[in-house]
Amino acid sequence: MFLKVFKHLLPNSPAWRITIDKKLRQFFDGLSVALGDESKEYFDGIFTDIDPQKTRHLDTWETQFGLRDTGQTEQERRDRLAATWRAVGGQDPHYIQTTLQDAGFDVYVHDWWVPGTEPAVNVKSCVAARDPRVTLRDSLSDITYIVECDEAVAECGEAIAQAGERSDPPGYPLVNKLAYYEKDILPLCGETFMEAGETAAICGDYLTYYTRYKFYEIPADADKWHYFIYIGGAVYGEAATVDSKRKDEFESLCLKICPSHLWLGIIVEYN
Repeated sequence: MFLKVFKHLLPNSPAWRITIDKKLRQFFDGLSVALGDESKEYFDGIFTDIDPQKTRHLDTWETQFGLRDTGQTEQERRDRLAATWRAVGGQDPHYIQTTLQDAGFDVYVHDWWVPGTEPAVNVKSCVAARDPRVTLRDSLSDITYIVECDEAVAECGEAIAQAGERSDPPGYPLVNKLAYYEKDILPLCGETFMEAGETAAICGDYLTYYTRYKFYEIPADADKWHYFIYIGGAVYGEAATVDSKRKDEFESLCLKICPSHLWLGIIVEYN
């Protein structure tokens, strides 16, 4: 094969022709042998590098697509890369759900309306919108647990007396991840624990910064509830489970592939 390649590369003149057995032909015969199997394997390897399941440079492709190391196995990483490669675009619920699932997130997409409220054929009527306040809490608030194991307020037979029962909905709204930073301030003026000469006893001194994200309040206006879609468990309202190490990756992918005019109701528990 390589001898034929050399024939096409050499100048078209009698001096450079290697169709007859001469020193020049012998030289290229030897060069062809040297480039044989090893070169074929090299070029075959380059071709397989475009296959996420076979590529030799998995780290390089993950860098190319911005996929972070979240402690997955090599096969999980290859599956995630393949899913990212296949994501060519589309914003319908099926595409969003399939893309998230292919990336390794066991979640489901639910529309903004209540199933069963669709009008009959030839009837002009509006469907009922789901109230996001039922399933979503304020994005910056923590879950408030009412009952924890061994608490005295848990009474046998009470519906809310289940360990881990909470007063807040399981989900939260995801709109944009706009970060700002706050100082972890140590002493404040007038505090009793400040002692003269202490290096940290300067008013307003701080140890580090905390990353905070912009707060988005869930609208009370029902006319805005049809601008939500919900991502959670197989049954609407039930929370899906996502690896806490992949939270940022999951949220970034949701924001990337979902329509930008919609708010996302993320009904997910991270563990």
